[in-house]
Amino acid sequence: MTNPSVLLAVVLLGQPTVETKFVQVAPPPAATVSIPARSFGQARAVVLLHGLHLHPINDAGAWHAELSHWEEPTSALVKALGRDADVFAFGYAQHEPIDIVAQAPALRAHVARLRSAGYLEIVLVGYSAGGLIARYAVEDEPTCGVTKVIQVCAPNGGSTWGKFTAGVRQSQEPFLLSLSKESRQAAMRERAEKTIPANVEFVCVVGTIGHAGDGLVRADCQWTPDLQRQGVPAVVLHTAHLGAMRSKAVAKVLADLIREPQPRWTAWQVELARLKVLGRE
Repeated sequence: MTNPSVLLAVVLLGQPTVETKFVQVAPPPAATVSIPARSFGQARAVVLLHGLHLHPINDAGAWHAELSHWEEPTSALVKALGRDADVFAFGYAQHEPIDIVAQAPALRAHVARLRSAGYLEIVLVGYSAGGLIARYAVEDEPTCGVTKVIQVCAPNGGSTWGKFTAGVRQSQEPFLLSLSKESRQAAMRERAEKTIPANVEFVCVVGTIGHAGDGLVRADCQWTPDLQRQGVPAVVLHTAHLGAMRSKAVAKVLADLIREPQPRWTAWQVELARLKVLGRE
């Protein structure tokens, strides 16, 4: 059943409404303190963006923003990142295609608040579909304040699993289908003039359990030709898609990528990396 309040918003505003959630997970702020609560002297903020949350039972679940277990304060990832940054998590509803979700203004508004709080570095870590939202954020608003984006197992070129909607409730089908290869490649054609801003560091973390990819997204659909042409660095990690953000090894790599500069690669560096990342010249 359609959420009445969302339907009313669509009628009045002429555009879909996507529920979002933004919380601080490290260090957890006191209940009486509004977020962001910047730690003394801390100049770096990291924002985590989760991927697909399947809702096979409750059709209404896709209309609400939820966070993943790996975004909780006690997770290995948050503990690792919290040593060098204040950490936040951004959640979003999943009843609209990913391109519509990415247009929601909430993320940009929260980034602006982080900048106003005094953070000099604002890093988006987007896992799976969250990596697409992070990418759209800087491509559509180059001066939004984000200084670095790290994608993890992101379906930039889509996934064949995006077409398998069996067991998915009807309200979530548009979101899942928008992650298919056909949808992502159509989106890339439509956004062909969009590029990663030169002032934003960008890294593509490619999950692999073999040259085919991470079990859900092929390696060449994570580190796509358009990213290669822009000199976006690729880091290969031996991890399956579903377990990537729960891995202590992945958490350590992400912490290092956030802490260290990530300049664009030269064309020669990209060529050298293709065999390692994609298994071919």
